[in-house]
Amino acid sequence: MNRRRLGFLIALVFAAGIALAGCTLLQQPPIARFTASVLSGSSPLTVSFDATASSDPDGGALTYRWNFGDGTNANGATVSHTFTVTVKTTFTVTLRVTDPSGAIGTRSQSIEVFPGSLPGNNAPTARFTMTPSYGNTPLTVNFDASLSSDVDGTIASYGWNFGDDTTGSGKTISHTFTALVTTNYTVTLTVTDNHGGTATTTLVVTVMVPTSVPDDGPTASFTSSAPDKVYDSTDLPSVPSLFEVTFDPVASVAAPGHEIKSFVWSFGDGESATLTTDDPVTHTYASSAPSRTFVVTLTVIDDQGLSDSIAKNVTVIQ
Repeated sequence: MNRRRLGFLIALVFAAGIALAGCTLLQQPPIARFTASVLSGSSPLTVSFDATASSDPDGGALTYRWNFGDGTNANGATVSHTFTVTVKTTFTVTLRVTDPSGAIGTRSQSIEVFPGSLPGNNAPTARFTMTPSYGNTPLTVNFDASLSSDVDGTIASYGWNFGDDTTGSGKTISHTFTALVTTNYTVTLTVTDNHGGTATTTLVVTVMVPTSVPDDGPTASFTSSAPDKVYDSTDLPSVPSLFEVTFDPVASVAAPGHEIKSFVWSFGDGESATLTTDDPVTHTYASSAPSRTFVVTLTVIDDQGLSDSIAKNVTVIQ
């Protein structure tokens, strides 16, 4: 190869290198973008992050690296992280995206986390109903927490503990109880409002296991007091009056040689209660009508799994 031709080839290779270097210099860095499900809340605060809107102008595939500002990191286009604090803290969450060439783009967002419930927040009220409240194993019970409320916000979550080492979540939920012997399960509802305030309440589910074919069972009986108006509303019908009634099941009896294990009350307004003693129980009724009648039912269950029920009317008058 003559020198002239060799020189031409060297010049051609050198020019191609310059052209490739120029292409590298013209490559654009990726663009980092992400959204957060919430920007503030009470500890523990779980936040979902989504960086799928990030992009590379050159069309390359991106890798994602998160720094949550609390000493922890994560990878992936979508991630969740729980922030826990004992004092008010602002965390700076940083996303770093990298394209195939190694170019980097970043984006940051502040997340404010408060210790527990926000100052000045009113706690929510936890209430629920269940149907049925007793029965033979296996017993499926439907729970409804729609009566729960929050005066200065909204209910953000509903957590259930069924008393048999199982849990659940949701405003309405069903659960099946099984038992080897007749068992009272204490079901606990915990509600959390949108500012971190919590409240709990409990009811008892009786799951029965008949062990024999007995000859006779218990007899249900109860007395009720006259309705006592404890709040006289001046803004009917939008705000109801409140009435208290006390029910006493002491006259209920078991068959000779047996004892009553459960006293199950249905108050006729969607609420119920289960007691293991014959103590009196006081219930509050709300009514906006001039007169309203509620059908109250007592069911007693003995140690044989046998039951008896009695119903009476309770009428409240404005």
